[in-house]
Amino acid sequence: MAALYQLAVLGAPSKAQIHALEKSLKSTLEAINLRLGDEVGWEISPAEFRPHQLQPSAVVFFGGVNTHLSNLRELLRRGIPIVPVVSKAKQAPVELPPLLAPFDYIDYAVGGAQSVAVALLQSVGLLAQQRKVFLSYCREELSEAATQLFERLSARQFEVFLDHDDNTVDRKFSHQLWHRLCDADVLLMLDTPTYFERRWTNAEFGRALAKGISVMRVAWPDSTSSARVSTASLLQLSGNEFNSFSKQFEESALQRLCMKLEEVRSQSYAVRLVNFTSKARIAVEASGGRLMGVGPGNMAYIQLASGKCLKAEMTLGVPVNKQDNHSSLRQSDALIYDPIGLHSTWLSQAGLADDQAYPWIRLNEAELHFAHEQEGL
Repeated sequence: MAALYQLAVLGAPSKAQIHALEKSLKSTLEAINLRLGDEVGWEISPAEFRPHQLQPSAVVFFGGVNTHLSNLRELLRRGIPIVPVVSKAKQAPVELPPLLAPFDYIDYAVGGAQSVAVALLQSVGLLAQQRKVFLSYCREELSEAATQLFERLSARQFEVFLDHDDNTVDRKFSHQLWHRLCDADVLLMLDTPTYFERRWTNAEFGRALAKGISVMRVAWPDSTSSARVSTASLLQLSGNEFNSFSKQFEESALQRLCMKLEEVRSQSYAVRLVNFTSKARIAVEASGGRLMGVGPGNMAYIQLASGKCLKAEMTLGVPVNKQDNHSSLRQSDALIYDPIGLHSTWLSQAGLADDQAYPWIRLNEAELHFAHEQEGL
């Protein structure tokens, strides 16, 4: 099958470093049923690396003296995450090209291949805690099937949100539930004939679209397609792929569903990151600055018109205050997040905690924030 993710090695890696990195990547990917060189594309020292924008992609750049840069400048402009690596911290000024000088790097002598592998996989959203799915279904009809899916997807290292609670007319759509949906890459929709007749599944579907979260529709043979699902990715069940007595999926359906979900999830992650980075870039450039590139962990490296440099973590879901004594974030750094869909009460308090270590910026207000930074306000 065509690759769902793309990774590349640039710079001046040694054969031993490549071997160790491949071993670490394969070990981690095996746990989520993906293979390096297959579902996860793998290019070593290509003349040029040009991944498709619908494939989450990242590059590790091994520093060295007079290293060939390939099309590094283009990759930085596209917002492809770059993971710089140096042999030792004191060698960074010599081994890294000026384009990567502002970036945080991995000290290979300290972290080794495993730290590089983690940074690469984090950059394309392939760590287990990043693979988030929201399961939307009619509880009265499909509780057994939903539990079956939860177990199968969890075994493939997806973090699946499964709401077992019965929805009633008096129940409010809690902001905790909605925040779990905002954190998801995909809404997995079990589209039985009564899906849109139920108040809460209808709400989950609508709010996913409003947030720009991809929808994967599992359609029953007797379901009628609604115009509302025209943009959803489709997995059509055949007549014998769902057991109406046990109310569970047959194995063939589970296997097809898992692979389709991997495909939908990878594209969703890529599109969300591209759109977020594009909006952040526009906000920075509107104030006369420039976005120099993206590093591990969706960290945007920004230079203001004044020449001041800062780095801002771009958070696709619900932001959390991750600053601690071991964090590498500097005091002048920031976190940028998309407020769409987040609960109004939560938003009124976001970023105002006493222990807040760096400013939180709403994506739709980023231009104003960077203008204030430029003016020293």
